[in-house]
Amino acid sequence: MAESSHDQRGPAPRPIVVFDGDCGLCNGFVAWLIRRDPHGRFLIAGSAGSVGTATLAAKGLPAQIAHSTLVVATPAGAALRSDAVLTVLAGLAWPWRVVGTCGRAVPRRLRNGIYDWIAARRPRRPAKDSACGTPPPALVTQWRARLATMEDVRALASAS
Repeated sequence: MAESSHDQRGPAPRPIVVFDGDCGLCNGFVAWLIRRDPHGRFLIAGSAGSVGTATLAAKGLPAQIAHSTLVVATPAGAALRSDAVLTVLAGLAWPWRVVGTCGRAVPRRLRNGIYDWIAARRPRRPAKDSACGTPPPALVTQWRARLATMEDVRALASAS
């Protein structure tokens, strides 16, 4: 009997967006992402929680990096700052995919300069649970469904 060529490992692990749950801008970005990612391509994790910390560790990053930087952990590695934003955009449908792809043509130094300028002015607000962030009332169910688990982190780490 011939061996099946079907991949027994299952689907590829989903990227995990690690964000500062106490940052109003970060929470807003995650809410924006959830509204535009109806198929759940991306998972989320607050940087203050064990899942966010484990995600960063799995990619060789210090835990404190996500207190000021958006991180997208993928099987290929971690995208930081403007690369993280472009990774998310490129993973969404039209027109965001085009913006994410074309945005890479802008030099990283310029993109990160703009990112840092915005990050320095971001609104801070305490989250009810900074490990998960603060979902808008209309997105609570979807937000919770997108929270990454330790199983997701293990799958992402083993796919590297």
